[in-house]
Parts: sequence; structure tokens; C-alpha cells
Amino acid sequence: MNHRKPFGAILLLSLLMLAISGCSEGDKGKRAVAKFQLFELVPADTPYVAASSRPLPEELSRRMLKAASLKQDNRAFGLKSRMEEATDPGQKRMLRLLTAVNEELNGKLTPEGLDSLGFPLNGRSLIYGLGVLPVAWIEIKDAQRVNALLDRVEQRAGEPSKRLKLGQTDYRRFDFGELSGIAAVKGHYLVIALLPAAGEAPLLPLALGEQKPEKSLADTGGFARFTESHGFKGYGEGYLDLVRLVDMFLGEASGTNAQVLAALGVEPEVVSPGCRKLTKYLVQSMPRISFGYTEASAQGYSAEAILETTPVVGQWLEQMASGVPGLGKSKGATFSIGLGLNLPKVRDGLKAMLGAILEQGKECEGVDREELTQAMQSVDMMLNPMLAGVKGFDLVLDEIQVDPNTLEPKSVQARLVVAATDPRGIFGMAGMLNPQLATLQIPSDGTPVALPLKQALPTAPPGWVAIKGEALGLFFGAKAPENAAALLSEPPASPHLLFALDYDVKKLLAQIGPSLEHTMQTMQGEEADDAREVYEAIKQTASLYDRFAFSISGEKQGLVMRGRVEFGRNE
Repeated sequence: MNHRKPFGAILLLSLLMLAISGCSEGDKGKRAVAKFQLFELVPADTPYVAASSRPLPEELSRRMLKAASLKQDNRAFGLKSRMEEATDPGQKRMLRLLTAVNEELNGKLTPEGLDSLGFPLNGRSLIYGLGVLPVAWIEIKDAQRVNALLDRVEQRAGEPSKRLKLGQTDYRRFDFGELSGIAAVKGHYLVIALLPAAGEAPLLPLALGEQKPEKSLADTGGFARFTESHGFKGYGEGYLDLVRLVDMFLGEASGTNAQVLAALGVEPEVVSPGCRKLTKYLVQSMPRISFGYTEASAQGYSAEAILETTPVVGQWLEQMASGVPGLGKSKGATFSIGLGLNLPKVRDGLKAMLGAILEQGKECEGVDREELTQAMQSVDMMLNPMLAGVKGFDLVLDEIQVDPNTLEPKSVQARLVVAATDPRGIFGMAGMLNPQLATLQIPSDGTPVALPLKQALPTAPPGWVAIKGEALGLFFGAKAPENAAALLSEPPASPHLLFALDYDVKKLLAQIGPSLEHTMQTMQGEEADDAREVYEAIKQTASLYDRFAFSISGEKQGLVMRGRVEFGRNE
């Protein structure tokens, strides 16, 4: 090869194309994965794959279409910005086509609109990598309407394709310079692919399904095992194989992955043996990113994303969280957010990780040993014994009423629970700011004691403090909480969470919406525009779903991020 292409740029372009293409229970889910014959087309060593092998529930598909339609302007703005920044003629041609696709979808992201374009409401799809380049198979309903859509896209973009044929498949070819864009209607699917122009001929049969790979995901059963082990249901799941991507980066790829890189003219990075060893050690500690639906119905859906790790790293992640009372169990509240960290374990883990980098990278010229040593010392300073006694917090807002004239809270029902080895010491620090707080006699059984706030903070709501075990609670509301002791000893979610966020957007809108509307009537200029923008964003979110929950936990399999979206109340 006599020239060099940046591996990162090729990968970024491929993932961008994958993301744009991707926009358009138990045994039942496993059977759906097993029956999805398109897995016969996916090379077993693909670096990434995302598949929906069974249709989403219709009502959920309708809601997702509505969410996608509300983001139409954002997609248009993003494409316009990329067009302005693009300097490569091939990239500009691709962006013109993508812009034309977005314009054709405008106003059509409804069941009736999709039908007019030739697509089902909740069709299945598959996206995978031939090397770093994406191939997408999207289920269709009417081949004639889809071909008419492709004709209009070409005309709107001013980018006509070449009409060609391979075997029994008619396809369109777009010239993007060093890349070729392929589009074809094949059976019940629209096929879209990016291929290297220089090595297009041997890869085209694979992309169009005219030829199967030597060994596929169907042959190995790898994807079926993947979905079963993670509890994914077939509605949409996949992974990004970091080990294979790094192998490509280092020039250690084989098969189709190496073939694609060679055709692209990508040369491996020049990496010394010592740095190569360190790079492989790091990626093997976190070899894969997985994602997928674990539940989907008309009432909502749950999804997970997992940074998978080795058992050794997973064991450390399991120990990172500390049990904050009630963290992750505040369903029904208007809003909650919390954090739980076992700071000594975090400190020890970070130091062990930095120490491993020092050891594994001792022959790597890119490792600054002095800087890493200083970083280990900084970890000790930042996570000192006094701070390490704080285990986390859980802030829960049950209700808020806002004065429409001042936007200050008229009434609040909320609590803050802080977990610490010395909760009295934590509260004692507040006494440095207000001497009255230092004189409070707080029992150890969770009995709430009134906080003297009015003199220092006249607009503050009534407040109480309580202590039980290793928990400090601050409560705000019209009267003292009757269940303070129970809240301070409530078990946290299992597994213990590192982070939790939960909010009921409709309830929040109902509580603060009228006051915001009243206040906006008195505003002018930029202040009014900013307030209106925030308010419209809240209303738009409330039109899409009722409740959103998100959490992060350290588990045996790795760092797990879980999300839950719920529908239910009428709009």
C-alpha cells in the first residue's frame, strides 16, 4: 500500500452510517433470534452487529415513531452542519443523499406515512460490519413504493446512481470516491451498504446476500447464545467487539476484516511491542460493549447497555457501590437522584488499575511512569479518610408547588438521605455555618427533630433532621415525617447502585407548568425565549412518556447501565 488512511476516521464514518440506518419474553425471544435467517449473512468475526429479530409491539412502535418525528429538525440541523464542514467531495455526495432521505421522511414517521413509503410499522432489521464498513437489511412491505422512494431521493439530492445487476439482484451504486454506496431491494428487505471502491467486487456478493461468509453467526450460534446470556428479547440488541476493532487497528485482523482494511488502503498503526502488549491488555479487560431490550410492551420498555469486563474487573466493580438506604427504590416520586460509592474500594481499584498499567506498560514508550505515580498519589489525597466516610446520597422530591410570581417554592415535600460512617459528624459540619444547628439534640432512633431554618432562610420550607444507624436524613414538608426511621433503614435496590435517576415528567409538568406559563406572560426578550424553550422541552418530553428511570451498577459481567421508560396515563 502506498498511502495511508486514518483507521479512526473510517470507523467513525461507518458508525455514523450505522446509526442513521438504525433509526429508520424469555423463550419466545430466543426462538425469534433462532429463526432470523439473516444471521446466515453475518461473518462470525464481525466487529459489530445490531439486530431486531422480532417486531416491537405496535403501540410501542407508534410511540417511538412519534419521538423520532419530534427530532426531525435536530437531524436536519446535524446534517446541514456536517455538510458545511465536509471538504471531501465523496462525503458531500453522501451527506446530500442522507439529507434527501431525511426530507422524504419529514411528516411520514407515522404508520400511514411509513406505509406510503413501503415500510411496515414495526419491521425487523439487521446491521453488521463487513470489516469496519456497515451493511444494513431493513424489512419492507412494498418493493415498488420503496424503489419509488429511492428514485425521489436521487432526484432530490441531485445524485443519480448507476443501475447494475449481480446474479438475480438489481442494485444501485453511488460513487463516494474511495467508498461505494450500495442500495438494493431484495425480497422483503432494503439493503444498504458501504463498500471500499477498490475492493468492491469480492465484497459485493457478501453484502447483497448472493454469497454467504465461510463461517456465519448462524453457523456458530454465537448471537443466540449472546442474547440468551444477557436476557435480551429479540426486539433490538447487539454488540461492539472492541478486541476485533483493536486487532484491526494493530494490523492483526484476518479474513474479511483484513480484506476490507486492505481495500481501503488502511495501514496498521506503528506500535512498539511494549505498547502493543499494553493496548491488548487494556482492551482484553473490557472486551465488548453490549446493548439490548430486556422488556417491551405497550406500557413501556427496559433496555441495558453493558461495558463487559473480565471476572477480575467485574469483582472490583461489584464492590464499588455502597448501600444507600432507599437508593433506586423511589418509584412514585416526582424526581429522584442518588449516588452510592464505596470510596475506599474505588480508591484501591483505581490504584490497582494504575499499577497494572505501570507494570504492563513498562516497555511502552508512551507511558509516563512519573505521571502515573503522581496520579496514584493524587487518588490517595482526593479520597482521603474523612471523605471516604461518605457513602452516598439519595435526593427525593415527592411534590413541589411554585409561586407563579416569584417561581420560588411555596410548598415542598422532599427528603435527602446521606449514608456515612459518621452521620453526626456530617451534620456537625452544618453547625459551622449555623450555630443553632450545632445545639440540636438528635436521637439515634430515627426520630425527626425540627430544623431552625426560618431565621437564616425565611423562604425555606419547614425542615427536620433524623439519624439512624449510618444514615442522616433531612426532610422538608408541612409536617414532620411519620416514617423517618423506616426511610433511613430502607434496604437499597439490589444489586447496589452506583447511580440512580428517576422522574415522572407528567407529574412534574402538572406541578410547575401552570406557574411557568403564568411567569412567561410577564417575561420579554431573551429571558422569555429561554423560559419558553425550557417549558416546551418539558411538554414535549411529557408527550412522549410518563416516567423515566436510569441506573448504573457494577456487576460480575461489567458496568451495567439500565434504562426504563413507562407509558400509561392518557396524553
